[in-house]
Amino acid sequence: MPEMNPFSVDIMKFFKRKHFGKCSTDKDLVVSEFDTDLRQYRIKVDENLAEQLLKKFDNATLKCTYQVIGRKKKSSFPDKDFSLSNAEHLSQSFLVPKTIDFIFTECHAVREKTELKLLQKDAFLFVQNRLKHRQKDPPSDVESKPNVIILGIDSTSRMNLRRSMPKVHKFLQKPGWFEMQGYNEVGKNTLPNLLALLTGNAEKKAQLNGQFRRSGFIDKLKYIWQLFKQNGYMTAFGEDCGKINTFNNHNSGFEKQPVDYYLRNFIVALETIFKTRRQFGNVFCLGRKLSFKYLFDFAKQFMQRFQNAAPVFGIFWSNSFTHGDFLGATALDQVFLEYLLLYDKLGFFDRSIVMVLSDHGYRYGVTRQRSKSGYLEERLPIMFIHVPPWFRKRYPQHVENLKINQNRLSSSFDLHLTLHHLLQLNATSMADFSPKLQSSQCKSCQSLFFQLPYDRNCFQAGIGEKWCSCEPTETETNQVLIRKVAREVVRHMNEHLRSRNLTKLCNNYTLKKVLYMDSKLAPNDDSLENDQLHTYIVTFDTNPTSAHFEATVQWNTEKETLTMNVDELSRLESYEKYSKCTRDPIVKKYCICKSFK
Repeated sequence: MPEMNPFSVDIMKFFKRKHFGKCSTDKDLVVSEFDTDLRQYRIKVDENLAEQLLKKFDNATLKCTYQVIGRKKKSSFPDKDFSLSNAEHLSQSFLVPKTIDFIFTECHAVREKTELKLLQKDAFLFVQNRLKHRQKDPPSDVESKPNVIILGIDSTSRMNLRRSMPKVHKFLQKPGWFEMQGYNEVGKNTLPNLLALLTGNAEKKAQLNGQFRRSGFIDKLKYIWQLFKQNGYMTAFGEDCGKINTFNNHNSGFEKQPVDYYLRNFIVALETIFKTRRQFGNVFCLGRKLSFKYLFDFAKQFMQRFQNAAPVFGIFWSNSFTHGDFLGATALDQVFLEYLLLYDKLGFFDRSIVMVLSDHGYRYGVTRQRSKSGYLEERLPIMFIHVPPWFRKRYPQHVENLKINQNRLSSSFDLHLTLHHLLQLNATSMADFSPKLQSSQCKSCQSLFFQLPYDRNCFQAGIGEKWCSCEPTETETNQVLIRKVAREVVRHMNEHLRSRNLTKLCNNYTLKKVLYMDSKLAPNDDSLENDQLHTYIVTFDTNPTSAHFEATVQWNTEKETLTMNVDELSRLESYEKYSKCTRDPIVKKYCICKSFK
């Protein structure tokens, strides 16, 4: 795997630090706090601030109401909907019933029954501890059932973390943190990479067949959080963007709530109710607050509520800063650091296995179009694992293996088995694992607490040729060969449109220009067939619209024939405006709609 320079000239000429504007400069009129004696949340109205705000209105009083946000279970697509109760009076100090998870509040200046002005609206989330028993001390099995917390930052490569989030990177260098520097993506976008992590299967065929768009399909998969639940864990899952949510972007989402605490419907409601602001390519502000803060406050409450009651498994995934702009991470650095420092201060890391990771690097834009290193950057996302002091003392061999594995090839299939390992920490080898737990798409994958082979290849890690970053490349200079291969690629693309009956919907392509073609240097192999087959990475533009593509293909030098999977084409610029005629996320990559003007 080639070493990469995050600060290379071809990237740094496009790099600049960004800042985000505050969502609101208003003081909080309504605040939430947790009553530690009653073990309940309380909502309070700031009477002093209310008095100041009401001075602008003669003889006005304050009227505050709340509405409960919930999941509309009878909806055709419950993940894409929400319920909102009738408005109820919000008293100056309101003790939130334990049956309520989310509320929306409004405060008006009123004179008699006339509403003069909306002063402020807000939303609050509550992770309610509904366990029937309460423990004052941590569970006795804290070391056999550690908390498992996954903090995800979308589209963030190892390189961009160092460039854009130096403060976070410095925090992740602390004792107990291990960086899997050879962690390689297994698929194009968030869904296959997270599925590999959560289910052990990237479901490639199901995605191509459009099964994820069918209601109920997503619910039928076997998720690792179900196994944690069976082992006494409380479970949570949240993302901070409703439109590009992992399981809902062009897909139907879950019919049934998949975990104990689920943020989805709250975020969908807020994106509907509140005025939103976009920055870095996505919804950024939900009313008065960052969507990112709603997500990581949710994570904080989840860990707090069960700190002395039960082990927890939670995955908290952020898209808002980083999905649409590779420079968005520069604005996230301080915000994310503050949450990591807060979690550390509150003691969450003392009993938790924590993973800070991404699904892939940035997939389009200047890093992919203007930089040769962008090919590797896309394929090598961040992956850090934290193990607390007691774990390092009790399982020294696991920790030693983590150290070794930092510089070996790994994938989310391995990470899936690592999660299984956390439920059976006394296992001494993969032979101790039930065959049923083995990743269905990678039979040779294994827990990261066991030593990975030093000469491991991508196939053994469940990584396809398209995504493999292990093989060095050299730039091809034979212009006749380059044009010949590129023309065959475009011909295959047009044939693919015909075979999928897309010619009425999508334009045919013509080759505009080849930017470069790299040859993958194959391992030593004396076979004749291997001498004839060459793997090329071709980057080229097509008409119409100067679409920018990258294809990984095999070329037979003797027969001058080409093999490629058109569905695995990479599109190196945003294609949203060109592909509105189809809902299929695979087809969207390469369809230039005839209806586009």
